[in-house]
Amino acid sequence: MKNKSGHKGGVDIRFGVIGVGGMGSGHCACMAGVKQARLAAVCDIDPPTAEKAGRQYGVPWFNDHRQLIKAGLCDAVTIATPHPFHAPIGIDCMNAGLHVLTEKPMSERVSMAEKMVKASRKNRVALAVMFQRRFEPVVAKAMEIVRGGQIGRIYRTCMISPEFRSQAYYDSGTWRATWTGEGGGVMMNQAPHIMDIFVQLCGMPSAVYGNTETRMHNIEVEDMAEAMLKYPDGGTGYLYCSTNEAGPGQMIEIFGEEGKLVFRNGELKLYRFEPGIRRFIAISRDMWQGPGLKEVPLEIPAQDSGHASVISNLVRHLLHGEKLITPGESGIASLELANGIMLSSSEKRWVKLPISRARFDALLAGLRRRSKSARRAVRVRRVTDPRQKI
Repeated sequence: MKNKSGHKGGVDIRFGVIGVGGMGSGHCACMAGVKQARLAAVCDIDPPTAEKAGRQYGVPWFNDHRQLIKAGLCDAVTIATPHPFHAPIGIDCMNAGLHVLTEKPMSERVSMAEKMVKASRKNRVALAVMFQRRFEPVVAKAMEIVRGGQIGRIYRTCMISPEFRSQAYYDSGTWRATWTGEGGGVMMNQAPHIMDIFVQLCGMPSAVYGNTETRMHNIEVEDMAEAMLKYPDGGTGYLYCSTNEAGPGQMIEIFGEEGKLVFRNGELKLYRFEPGIRRFIAISRDMWQGPGLKEVPLEIPAQDSGHASVISNLVRHLLHGEKLITPGESGIASLELANGIMLSSSEKRWVKLPISRARFDALLAGLRRRSKSARRAVRVRRVTDPRQKI
């Protein structure tokens, strides 16, 4: 019997991986461990890279995604190319009836990400984003706490994310850190995962005042971004990410009327005010004493995370109707925030969200006209980030 996606429940979903010179190699490696998923083809515009992956995994290889589509070997694809190609390739695949799982970010600009979502709906195919950190147990617990109202109305949010990269990292590929090759810097490449968690937990701001700079690296794009945030209900926030800052310190902090949630370096802590802040302010007759602050013990169950979790969720969605955890519609939010911060920094004023697609696209087009297009690659020890969980 076929499910609503048109796939038989007892068969494998055949995947093609497009872009196998970097993170796509991780997609290939984890495919064998995903139940009812099968690697059926690989594709890369660099012929030796495509051939190497094809021979390694014993599957056909292609140098053009259109050739892969035409071959009819796949039901779905994962896309791990440079960011500006995610949307054009994804739309081609969806128009051909293939389901798509794209690496983050969906695109370098929100206008193209929206076109991906429209293509998904038009062709009645699935679109998911590789936001594997949503599957981390602590992240799932944090979302449960916030969405369950345990900290009450949110008054303040804060995200800090050191994402250190050396010059050698940027020099490892000619496409890196250019407006044409990446379409942005730390907010496009290193910070999307934590920014995704941030907006999933805190919701979307209604306005941003951003500042982006290139402080320490010899690159075109930003290596530091920060922003003040305003929320629809009056809450405020602050965001900072940088590839200049080393060491621990990745953190999201949310202050609510009933408590405070702190997600720091992968650990989650919940504190409860006794009584709530607003009530304490109204009833206290003490000049200096604050409300009681009690840490709430958290039970965080073991749970698989990593690329395999996202692929597995997509497979179960296609075969059994399971809800997508990282659907394309929700993947737009962090990109909207990043584009808004960049636009605000350029215009040096508060920018309302959602942003003007036309204004941002014009900004990016101007930056690309002045871009060096491609940087000179330097021979470095080039490896996929060993900290990434496959």
